[in-house]
Amino acid sequence: MAEVRVLTVDDSRMSRRVFLAKPLREAGYEVFEAEDGASGLEAFEEHNPDVVISDLLMPGMDGFEFVEALREREAKCPVIVASADIQQTSRTRVEELGTFGFLNKPFKAEELLEMVDRAVKESGR
Repeated sequence: MAEVRVLTVDDSRMSRRVFLAKPLREAGYEVFEAEDGASGLEAFEEHNPDVVISDLLMPGMDGFEFVEALREREAKCPVIVASADIQQTSRTRVEELGTFGFLNKPFKAEELLEMVDRAVKESGR
């Protein structure tokens, strides 16, 4: 099986490296990182990921705008939102954008891996 590519977009370097990239790499995923929505779009175009994981609250282009931009590009890969923003309006908005799932920060590595595995399987990867 070809290696599955995951793009993580989060302005917190610690969150990207420790809570996202590390467990994903240990599970065998190829991981690319971006620090905001704009660099996330560049990384998306460059790496063509199989799954995207994005925070919502970021400076510049936030996670909502990032997901909207992916949808405008007709990106077919599943998008998982990982955020400490627990407002129901935020969750509803990302669901309306067609995201695959929502992880509340802080989350356990097992929760992350389970959701990514499910996203990969359901997308036919």
